[in-house]
Amino acid sequence: MNKILLAALVLVSGLHATPMLSKRVFEDTFILYAFDAQMRHKPHDASEYFSELYKRTSKKEYLYQSLRMLEEANELPLLSQRVKESLKELPEDEMLQRFGIIVLLQEGSFAEASQKGLELSNKTKKAPDYLLYAEARLKISDFEGTLSALKKAYDLTYDERTAERIALVYYAHMNQKKEGIQFLKEHISAHGNSGLIGKRLGSLYADSGALDDAAEIYAQTYELTKEAEIADEAVRVYLHTQKYTKVVAILEKSGVNDPMLLEFYVKEKEFNKASALAQKLYLHQNNPLYLAQSAVFMYEGAKDKHDAAVIAKVVESLKKATSMVEDPLYLNYLGYLMIDHDLNVTEGMGYVRRALNKQPDSPFYIDSLAWGNYKQGECAEALRLMKQVESMIGSNEQDVKEHLKAIEACKTKEKK
Repeated sequence: MNKILLAALVLVSGLHATPMLSKRVFEDTFILYAFDAQMRHKPHDASEYFSELYKRTSKKEYLYQSLRMLEEANELPLLSQRVKESLKELPEDEMLQRFGIIVLLQEGSFAEASQKGLELSNKTKKAPDYLLYAEARLKISDFEGTLSALKKAYDLTYDERTAERIALVYYAHMNQKKEGIQFLKEHISAHGNSGLIGKRLGSLYADSGALDDAAEIYAQTYELTKEAEIADEAVRVYLHTQKYTKVVAILEKSGVNDPMLLEFYVKEKEFNKASALAQKLYLHQNNPLYLAQSAVFMYEGAKDKHDAAVIAKVVESLKKATSMVEDPLYLNYLGYLMIDHDLNVTEGMGYVRRALNKQPDSPFYIDSLAWGNYKQGECAEALRLMKQVESMIGSNEQDVKEHLKAIEACKTKEKK
């Protein structure tokens, strides 16, 4: 049984107490019922409990909460009926008058909503009433009136959502784009930035074509909020403007797209950073391809490519990765590494052959196999394979040129 309802039943069981206590127990019990209905996303049921609480206690907050629940449940006819009944009982109640305007707006009676909104806001001078009046004026396309009401609300609270609405009225409805952007800039200057304001200002900049300004405000807003969504926006705009250094800076700070950051590291030959990031991705995702990449980048970034400790670690990682995924690129890399460093030429050639089983026409894998033949002294076979490579891609590649030279010398020596 739901714990809240269980507690309510326990409370109800004590209703044999004094009338004063019984009334208090009833109130506490129905509050629990109402809260339970809210938590179970049953606003209609919650409204009925709050309505009953109002009838029993005459506490207005229960009446207001009952109406809020009907609004949340989108039960317009019942909400309209209850608001009208309540206004007959309490015609001067400001909160009920607000609900009356909300009902008129939802019913599409915009002119009447506007009139009542004007009357209420002139009487109360409160921000919620100016906002209701602004919404009514917006519905009838009176943008000047909308802006005036919004600014009155804003001057009372400096609320960021109201600031955003003002900017959008300028920008989208009045086609005063500069004014909308300027208003948000002034809000930030006077009251500080936020995720809401920063994202909106960035979007207005981007829409108006001011991409550098958009990227900068997104980047500044990310520094403030650390929201991944905002970092994504900054990255997207920096990519569009080809500010790749700034893309990398945002990606490093935010961690929102490590695979993209890895691509940039590789492109810029930042192999040590690439190796560390690929290892991080492997640990997070358990994807053996990242383990293989980390190993390759470790070797490519090594100052001394003959460092036995580095080579041993690279080979170990590549063997682990290729035991989990049969990727020809890394099979060949592992095989060639073992052949070239004379670790175990026969085993290395086995990895190369596995790569060739996947891609038999790859000149680079055939080159690796030829190099293994050369290391084993099988010069004729090595030369045959290298001639095949040469016919496929020519001999301008540095590795191909060096291998051909060594293997041809080996063949010449073998003839003697």
